[in-house]
This record gives sequence, structure tokens and C-alpha cells, in this order.
Amino acid sequence: MDSTSNLIIDSLKEEPIGETHHFIWFITDIGIVALFKKGENFETYSSNVDIEANEIALDITKEEKEYLQIKERQLFLFYS
Repeated sequence: MDSTSNLIIDSLKEEPIGETHHFIWFITDIGIVALFKKGENFETYSSNVDIEANEIALDITKEEKEYLQIKERQLFLFYS
């Protein structure tokens, strides 16, 4: 596993900054992580992530979005 994955996995052990219908949200050293709650299809999560970020007062509109799968966990990483 690479250092980015290790940073993200370590951050998932911390207290989340919020929770929405499809995601649990975390702050990491490299950006914001939206951890998928369930194994629904990718399109459902991708279309809801911006809306749900607004629900917990996160503005991710100017961030780069990257989909990652680490240790069977699916997530979006948002970074500048």
C-alpha cells in the first residue's frame, strides 16, 4: 500500500466531521474524504456527493475529485 493510502486509512480511525445519507466524511492531511456507506452503484454515489457535501456545509466545488478503493473501502478524495 502506498503512503497516500496509509494516510487515508489512518484518518478513517479519527472522528468523522459529518455523516450524510451515502457518506461518512473525514478530514485528512491531503484532503477531504467521503467514505461510501454501502455498496450501491458508483453512479449513485457520484451524483450525490456534491449535494451531500453541502448538507454538512462543505464547499468542494473547486476541489479535484478522485475515486479510490483502499482495503475494500470505496471513497472519494477531494483535494486542491
